[in-house]
Amino acid sequence: MLLPRNGRECCGCDATGSCPALLPAVAVLLATVAGLAAATAGADDWSQFRGGRALGHATGPKPPVTFDGKQLAWRTMVPGAGWSQPVIAGGRLYLTTAVIPQGRRPKGSSGAMDLSTLGRPSIPRDPVQWRVVCLDPDNGHIVWDKLVVEQKPKYGTHASNTYATETPCATADGVIAFFGATGTLVALDRDGAERWRREFGTQSIQNQFGTGASPVLAGDRLVVQLYNDDTAKLVCIDALTGTDRWVASRDKGTSWATPVIWDNKGTPEVVAAGQGMIIGYGLADGRERWRYGGLDTSFACSVVADDEAVYFGTSSPGSSAPAAAIAAGHAGDLTLPKGEKSSSAVWWSRTKSGAGMPSPVVVGDHLYFFGSTAVCFDKRTGAEKFRKRMPGGTQAVGCPVVVDDTIYVLNEAGKALAFKAGPEYELLGESSAGSDDEVWWSTPAVVDGALYMRSSDAVSCVR
Repeated sequence: MLLPRNGRECCGCDATGSCPALLPAVAVLLATVAGLAAATAGADDWSQFRGGRALGHATGPKPPVTFDGKQLAWRTMVPGAGWSQPVIAGGRLYLTTAVIPQGRRPKGSSGAMDLSTLGRPSIPRDPVQWRVVCLDPDNGHIVWDKLVVEQKPKYGTHASNTYATETPCATADGVIAFFGATGTLVALDRDGAERWRREFGTQSIQNQFGTGASPVLAGDRLVVQLYNDDTAKLVCIDALTGTDRWVASRDKGTSWATPVIWDNKGTPEVVAAGQGMIIGYGLADGRERWRYGGLDTSFACSVVADDEAVYFGTSSPGSSAPAAAIAAGHAGDLTLPKGEKSSSAVWWSRTKSGAGMPSPVVVGDHLYFFGSTAVCFDKRTGAEKFRKRMPGGTQAVGCPVVVDDTIYVLNEAGKALAFKAGPEYELLGESSAGSDDEVWWSTPAVVDGALYMRSSDAVSCVR
């Protein structure tokens, strides 16, 4: 249920939009989420998309800012193709892949884009195998390879997308994988045995560009986003049993953005970005707590958040490329009136600033976007600190990852770039992650000083 515009009077809510009657339950939920997260994933694990609730930040030692073959610990060829990020938990590395009989490889955007997929993307004639692969992160050996579903796809994908783009969620006990192309959600134990399965049905994605939103795990709650051209549902599932906790619906429309879990002044929320707006839902019950609308685009990249605000910047052909910072502690409809650039709830907003696909990252007082350019904003004022063309002008699609004060970005040509975090542009190093004929759209993972990178052909580890 939508609260009133800038609402603070719903059900006796206090000035932060929190309901006093729900405070004990929220406290229990926060403790449960924190406790279960600690029990199921180590502090140094990279357990889901962008490393989980850390949103692109890793702890522990830094990977090298430059490297060559001497630092390559291992490289393992992966059957099929997928842009799902490698995830590591409990001494296991998991990723998903889709094996197409014709062996189609995804294409990059730098001069090799197949524009035919903008109209009539090709659909494989034979059944595709959707698989979960488990590797030993120490040496890259394949521990097991599990066939989850095999069928002919109902829809095609963009030439640069894959049928296995959603990143799985890992714990010390196993992995939960979602294949948006078939609507299949499956939980496997660490040995690959199936625990439970859900089928949500195939998704009709705008222009048949293919799916991309990853599931998100918060303790024993798993959030799955189903935003497509037929429906738009956010489903919260019991991660242990696969049963529904709650379902939140909104106006239909495709979105490829992955939801984030945000502690909004003591209340855990699910922040989901979709066509035309961002909505914050209570993690406990799925009730809408706030929304920010008026956007002329959907989302291919996800939002980012810290203790102070939610930050976003998105773009699509013909859009105004909006970006904004939405402050914590507010409820209701936070949409800015026409012509306004800020409010008590919105620190700043601007156009011609959003990124296409890589999700932003916050480091200290600054917000960073990467794509064909590297852009830095003051997170509180929106003031632009720098805007520089990426080295070689090559597009980055995978999300940036941060260790301490270093930002790592892998561009689609396989150049691993290390930047110094701060208000001034500083490139620390540039290295080659693999061969020139590979495409690199997957977000890297960082665990204990090791950098795990996935290409169209293989996954590799640099230490």
